[in-house]
Amino acid sequence: MTNIHKMNDKKTSMDTMRLTRTFSIIMLLLSSCTLFAQSYFNPLLMNQLGLSHSRDVALSGANTSDYSSAMSTFSNPANQAGFVGLKLSGSFGAITTNENRSFPAIDQFGDVVTNNIYVVSKGIQNTFSGGATWGSGQLSISLASTPLLTPAFSFKEEIRGSLYSPNINRDPLIGYHHLSQAGVIQSSGASLGTAFGSWSVGLGMRMLHGVGLENEYGISVLDSANVSALAAGSNLLKTESWELDNSPFIFNMGVIKDFGLHWRISASYQSAYSIESIRQGANPFYDLALDLPSLEWSSDSLGSTVNIPARLELGLRMKPSNSLPTSVYVSLAYQDWTQYEVSYSDSLLEADSPFAYPMQEAFTISGGIEHWVNENVPFRAGFSWAESPIDSELSQAVLSGGSGWKSGPLQFDVALQLSSVGYRYYDIFVPGEMSANVYENVRESKTNYSISMSYSL
Repeated sequence: MTNIHKMNDKKTSMDTMRLTRTFSIIMLLLSSCTLFAQSYFNPLLMNQLGLSHSRDVALSGANTSDYSSAMSTFSNPANQAGFVGLKLSGSFGAITTNENRSFPAIDQFGDVVTNNIYVVSKGIQNTFSGGATWGSGQLSISLASTPLLTPAFSFKEEIRGSLYSPNINRDPLIGYHHLSQAGVIQSSGASLGTAFGSWSVGLGMRMLHGVGLENEYGISVLDSANVSALAAGSNLLKTESWELDNSPFIFNMGVIKDFGLHWRISASYQSAYSIESIRQGANPFYDLALDLPSLEWSSDSLGSTVNIPARLELGLRMKPSNSLPTSVYVSLAYQDWTQYEVSYSDSLLEADSPFAYPMQEAFTISGGIEHWVNENVPFRAGFSWAESPIDSELSQAVLSGGSGWKSGPLQFDVALQLSSVGYRYYDIFVPGEMSANVYENVRESKTNYSISMSYSL
């Protein structure tokens, strides 16, 4: 950012320590924004994945009233009730994110000169899921492991020195702030489904565990007159691995009612759960001795407890009376995010404090269509409109599509999902003695790739 001013020396009073740790938790929490983009609240709100099999991804998750694989039973465990035989499934996925941030450059006359893009962040997160389903037509059992959440976040911000008129908008690039988070919170468990005439019911239970959870904060310096002093006086890069401090359980219940050959309705419920973890905090500051930006890690740890609200979803499947197999899906999901809570504990100050952010109820409506071009090749397309629990400005559309190939007991499926959102927000790193710029434009986009393979016995 331009016009970076030097910050005061670090104070050692208790009030300052509390302020520093409060800032750390705010950085931990307010590094985010929406459920589907990397954005600001992702460190704790996290991207909710839920879709792992390519068929589910291609249909935007609208097919909660139909069975795809063992992984889909956690969306509605009743959809496996009519399954017969044994089916093994596995899926690989990659989620790529891209974020551009820009701010208006204003000259001494108050005129906007241009919009400077000062952040171009790109990241990728890989996922894996697998499972097996056995069924007799009346009773079915599934075992599965599938990704549920990811704190993945990638941020790279330019750091610029200060020049003065008439060199406005020509401040030199002297380095970068780096923020990077990776890993997946995986869910593993079992589900059971059974049928009673035209009714099907199911129950699932799964436990959450972290895989490759890691945070990395750092500073890259491009312009330094004294490299040796910089290396001796600054902690340029630090990586922290963390785990869940509890073993959260999620319960899923589902029911399906068939109305003849063409119509089916469903309802499912996912219980609320809590995630506990202990992590450190990092504060960016301006080093007086080096005249360069640097990073300070808190000497103590910050524990957090995040309560995720329950989720209720209704689904519909329709099979038109045409000669080629076609299915149309619609689903409506609801979560009361006013029940979302975060509390943190400071190990040094021995204090527990809540952190409240005004959340709102959110609906997600999804639709999908699956059409088999022939008995071997399907065509799938899906669409979702997702309300943001943070602000209506952050609601966004999600487009998806996919296909596959089936040969006897073996089936391959592929899918692609695209989403983006644009909004204005404050700068993450605010220079000392300056206020945050509320006119910064943020454009985020995400692409979800998925490939799945299934084998039926």
